[in-house]
Amino acid sequence: MLQIGKMSEIAHEMCRYNVDLIALQEVRWQGSGTITKSDYTVYYSCAEKQGAYGTGFMISKKIKECVLGFEPVNERMCKLRIKGKLYNTTYICTYAPTEDATDEYKETFYEDLQNLCNKVPKYDALCVIGDFNAKVGKEDIYSGVIGKESLHEKSSDNDERICNFVVANNLFICGTKFPHKDVHKGT
Repeated sequence: MLQIGKMSEIAHEMCRYNVDLIALQEVRWQGSGTITKSDYTVYYSCAEKQGAYGTGFMISKKIKECVLGFEPVNERMCKLRIKGKLYNTTYICTYAPTEDATDEYKETFYEDLQNLCNKVPKYDALCVIGDFNAKVGKEDIYSGVIGKESLHEKSSDNDERICNFVVANNLFICGTKFPHKDVHKGT
């Protein structure tokens, strides 16, 4: 659970690495809202009952005035729109169901995610960030959206779902495109 005291630690690391926006999963607070501090702001979208799931964003004070809007969707996703110099960017933070979840629950998650993406203005850049609880493999079937730098050889069921979503939205999976040491590819 993300505790209020932990937020300042995360904000400190944001400053240390010069990061202006991070996506949060497993926030586990109750409801949705905004917390504004002197150095950062947290936008969150959680379940009505505290202790389950939760997503959000933490942004630096430097980009606070660039926020065009925040939309809490449910405990598994939220959306933040940022004004840019040449174009605006819409960030969607997700926390997908695990492999153990029912197919119906997973389908509902991806339907909600697709509906949220459909609302993104046509000329915005779209960045979907989060924990998709997937093991993205190196299969050639998704060669346009998956790079050769995946940690896993074979895909999981959740991987097929995320790959189908990525293909449908003309996106790519960044974590598999760039070379990293294997120790940095998994969590």
